[in-house]
Amino acid sequence: MDIKLIDKGNEGELILSGKVDAKNAEEFGNILIKMADRFKDLTLNMQDLRYISSAGLRSIQLAYMKIHSNRGELTAKNVNKYIMEVFELTGFAEILNLS
Repeated sequence: MDIKLIDKGNEGELILSGKVDAKNAEEFGNILIKMADRFKDLTLNMQDLRYISSAGLRSIQLAYMKIHSNRGELTAKNVNKYIMEVFELTGFAEILNLS
């Protein structure tokens, strides 16, 4: 997993690549929570993300709840077919702003 941050003032964009799995989901979650504290709106650019585990989905869910409670928006963009299927099966497609 590799994460790069683009700071756009009130909005942050995390460019994700590789895999989010059980080995790095805790680190991923910690980063997401820090970014949810820092930015009102957060975008997850998933163009180069190949895999996400249930632990990674849990991290996204926690970040979503924090951002949503602050009246912000969590967006996922450039989601590949596999991860989109996971989002649809788990209900994440209903809560995330997908672009």
